[in-house]
Amino acid sequence: MLGWELGGGFGHAHNLLRVARALAADGHRPVLAAREAVAAWPLLRDAPFPVLPIPVWSEPAPAGFVAASFADILRLHGYASDRTLLPLLRQWDGILDVVRPDLVVLDYAPTLGLAAAGRVPTVDIGNGFCQPPADLPVFPPYFRDQSTQPPRGAPEDLLAAVRAAQAARGRPAPAALPGIAAGVEAFVTTVPELDPYREARRRPPVGPLAPPVAADGIAPRRFFAYLSAEVASTEPALTLLAAAGLDGEVYVRGATAGQRERLRGRGLTVHDAPPPLAEVLPRVRAVAHHAGLGTAEAALLAGRPQLLLPEHLEHQLYASAAHRLGVAHYLAGTYPASDVAEGMRQLLDDPAFARRAAEVAADLRRRWPDGSLGTIVGRCRELLDQPAVAVA
Repeated sequence: MLGWELGGGFGHAHNLLRVARALAADGHRPVLAAREAVAAWPLLRDAPFPVLPIPVWSEPAPAGFVAASFADILRLHGYASDRTLLPLLRQWDGILDVVRPDLVVLDYAPTLGLAAAGRVPTVDIGNGFCQPPADLPVFPPYFRDQSTQPPRGAPEDLLAAVRAAQAARGRPAPAALPGIAAGVEAFVTTVPELDPYREARRRPPVGPLAPPVAADGIAPRRFFAYLSAEVASTEPALTLLAAAGLDGEVYVRGATAGQRERLRGRGLTVHDAPPPLAEVLPRVRAVAHHAGLGTAEAALLAGRPQLLLPEHLEHQLYASAAHRLGVAHYLAGTYPASDVAEGMRQLLDDPAFARRAAEVAADLRRRWPDGSLGTIVGRCRELLDQPAVAVA
């Protein structure tokens, strides 16, 4: 069984599908348990695997909420009390009882990991943000100066909720909150340059799942944009790029037919479904997106400069990292509308950006010439070949 519990976009589903297809080719029968089955349907509809709903609990985030650490994220998703966490774990227990998997593969599914630990072999293939190190006494803060972003509550309260829920299930509890993932075998699928826990992680990442996109040479003066219709600035930003006379092709997740037609009317090439990045990156010179990890990594390894419009904390962490590498502009908060077109012009025309992006890509591709999918699937095969161990 392959599970995705938190986070939006297509990246988590896309990664799980890669593993599912590889294991299905061996004769195994994958079952997906997905958070955003409707939003991710453009990817899931052609997958020949059952797709199950999952237990979800999300408290409304306070106005202006920015997580100080992973503990704040867990707090909003059921860990504030055993009154919410225990039902989530019980529902995952029920799904595991019905599916009876021989292996669980996770991508951003901490509660499924906690439910599965000790009863079925479990592998986590999430990125760095989704997999804080499990051997730390506390979750590290995202910001060095916590006075600017204090925690929303005491982590000890969350640990107490975990211990109470685990006691009710008759399962062992961790000594520290990050230990909720201690029973899961971790494969961190990113490059260290984009790992928020790079300084604290003892076992290095295994690298991106997919092999690098071959995008050598000078591409036409053209951009690709992968944005979300749920973000209010998306259509205005694309309109500004088109009005500036910049040639581009776009995919807008969740766009209506009317929105797509308006963008086509402004001279942009509009995709109705997300195009494979392996096909689109070689034919463009720069990429605009919200700084989701999958697109950021693919563009980074392809040597394509990026205009980043982060939606939330995780995106902002990746945007800041890409900016520090010298391969990206990013716009967050309130900014002049003219910055969108001017930023893209610089990425398309300034040879310094192209040169730096090519240097970073060459270094990363030297270190990760192949994707990590083969390593992960190989470990999954080993676990599936082991004799099952019954757990009460």
